[in-house]
Amino acid sequence: MQIEGVIALMIPVIAMIIPIVAILTKHQKEMADRYAQNHMMGLQSQSNPEVTQLREEMRMLREQLNQQSILLDDIRTQNNNLQERVSENA
Repeated sequence: MQIEGVIALMIPVIAMIIPIVAILTKHQKEMADRYAQNHMMGLQSQSNPEVTQLREEMRMLREQLNQQSILLDDIRTQNNNLQERVSENA
């Protein structure tokens, strides 16, 4: 009688586990496909000369911006120094 009760309990449990395992397996496959697709896109963008050219251009523009910012700071400092001298002599 105990074995029959265990079997009666196991049937619904197994019936509930089967769809859960199927859902998890499907999800895992979709995530693996997305990872592979993203990885392939990353490789394509690295080999694409346009992307490489744009990255180099962005690097140069950032460098120019940094240089101009430093120059503007120097000009402001010189301007402040000149204004202090003028106000001292006035």
